[in-house]
Amino acid sequence: MRSRYSAFVTKQHSYLIQTHHADHLNGLTTALLAENDETQWLSLQIISSKRQENTGEVCFQAWYRDTDDIDAIHECSQFVLENDKWFYTHGEMKEAVYPKRNEACVCNSGKKYKQCCLK
Repeated sequence: MRSRYSAFVTKQHSYLIQTHHADHLNGLTTALLAENDETQWLSLQIISSKRQENTGEVCFQAWYRDTDDIDAIHECSQFVLENDKWFYTHGEMKEAVYPKRNEACVCNSGKKYKQCCLK
C-alpha cells in the first residue's frame, strides 16, 4: 500500500497500472490517472492490515489538499498475492475520519489540527 501511495504522490502512473490486478483494471489507464495530477498529497495513515494466505486487506486514509480544503480517501483495499507480488484488486470507500481539534495535523506540520489545516 505504501508503494502505491508513493506512486500517486510521485505520479508514477505506470507503476500503479503494473500493481493493479489485470482482471480488475476496468479500463483504468495511465492517461486516466494523469487527470488527477494536480492533487497535493499530504500523508498516508494505515489504519489496519491483515493477511490470509494469498489475500490481504489494508484500510487507510490518504490525506490530500484540494484548493483550500483538506480531504481524505478512506478505503479498505483488497490485494491478492500472485507469483510473489501483491496486486490491488478493489476497495471499499468509507467516510473520512477527521482529527479532533487538538490532535496532530494530517499534513505533518507538527502543529495541532486547529492551528493548521482546520483554519
